[in-house]
Formats: sequence, C-alpha cells, structure tokens
Amino acid sequence: MESYARSTRKAAYCYLELFAGPGSYSCSEMNCSLEGSGLRVLKTGANFTRYGFLTPQKTIADNLQSSLASMGKDQLQIMVGNPNNPRTLIRFIDNIPRSASSLAFIDPGGYRRLNWKTLEILAELGKNRQGQKTDLLILFPLEMALLRNLARPECAPSVTRFYGHRRWEELKILKLSSQSEDIKPRLVELFKNGLSSLGYKYVEDFKPVAPTHDPYYHIIYAGDTVSRLKQIKKAWGRPRFLRCELLYGIQKEKGKI
Repeated sequence: MESYARSTRKAAYCYLELFAGPGSYSCSEMNCSLEGSGLRVLKTGANFTRYGFLTPQKTIADNLQSSLASMGKDQLQIMVGNPNNPRTLIRFIDNIPRSASSLAFIDPGGYRRLNWKTLEILAELGKNRQGQKTDLLILFPLEMALLRNLARPECAPSVTRFYGHRRWEELKILKLSSQSEDIKPRLVELFKNGLSSLGYKYVEDFKPVAPTHDPYYHIIYAGDTVSRLKQIKKAWGRPRFLRCELLYGIQKEKGKI
C-alpha cells in the first residue's frame, strides 16, 4: 500500500475492503498473532482520504472497530452487510466522493462468496468524475478452492456466479477428459478476460511465493492507470517475511547488521 500510494499522492484516494476480516488472526503453530489487512493498511504511510470496510458479520465488525480505533483515522467507516447484495454495495459505494478515485481490496475467502455482479457494480458505480473505475485487487482462490471443486455438479451454480457466465464449463470438460492438460492458467485468464470486458485497461495477475508447490491463489489487479500497475509490480518483486514464516528470524537479524 505504501508503494501504491506513491502514484496517488496528487489526488484524493479511497481504500475500500470487501469481505473485511477481524483486526488480527491467531497462529496456533507459532503461538503468535498476525495483523489483519485493515490494520496493516492503516499502519502504512498510504494516507488515503477515506477508508471503508464492508464485512458480512457484526462480530467481525466489532472486532475490527476496536482494533482500528487507536489508529486515529477520522474518515473511517465499517459497515455490516453482504457485499453481493446490490443495495448494500451501492450504499457502501455512495460514501465515496465522486471527486476521489478508489482501490477495492477483495478477499472473499473462496470463490463461493464472490458474485461477478459485485465486480460489475464496483466497475460501473465506483467511477470518479474523470471516468476512472475503481481499481481492483482480488485474491483469486485457484488451488485452494476453485480447481478442486470445478468438477462437482453441486458447485456448478456457484462457479457460474463467480465467473458471471458458463464458459468455464468448457475447461471443466477438458479437465475431465485429459490427464495432461493444465487448465489452471486458462481459469485465471478467463477471469481476467471478464475484467477486461468491463472496460479495465490494465489487468494483471501475480503469484505469491511458493517454492515447493503451485500457489494456492493468485492476486489479480485491474485498473485504468499504468503508473499504479507499475507500482504494484515493483512492490511485488520485493521479498517480505511474516513472523510465522521460517526465514523471518533470519531476515530480522540481517536487518540489524
């Protein structure tokens, strides 16, 4: 977010988070806690004009409210509701000044919870006065959810809602008929093509670090400004270590030298 904000300093910019989680998460294996995305964003130097968090549960909203209260941000809104409900989403978007641009971080926790219609509404109603759409940063749950459920008949309606069409079924047939065809890149491309059809000029996907296996999810960016895409690309190439990761302690010691 700090890197991203460097390309937005000259204009009012809002940060939006759909499916917002609690202020922190506990890690039982390492006996520690990790800050949630909302708290981490507020702690960066990215001084957004306004922060909006939409969460589906009141208990999560209360937890997030108590975690963010100490940050001293005046323009902060936490709203409870289903992001896939058009009325709820429109009320959430209406809090964005039309003079401002915005970035929406979307982590649905699986494909079942995200409807394509939600992205259509964000792209259309989130435009600023210059006609620039809301930038999207989406966690695309490829290995962790989508791929393993693709061939299950009971999951077909939710996959269709996720993509907004049934063209994904061609890839399901290919997966069932071939042992060698890797459809994972094509599943990602199909989703990216949908974002391009919404009018986004720049659509890119990024893989998390996964040294021993395929990444469980991709990060997909969609926006209308090339400078913001360049900032994300530049930031994504830098190594980062969480406290629960094996090399965190080593890197921390190196930082003291």
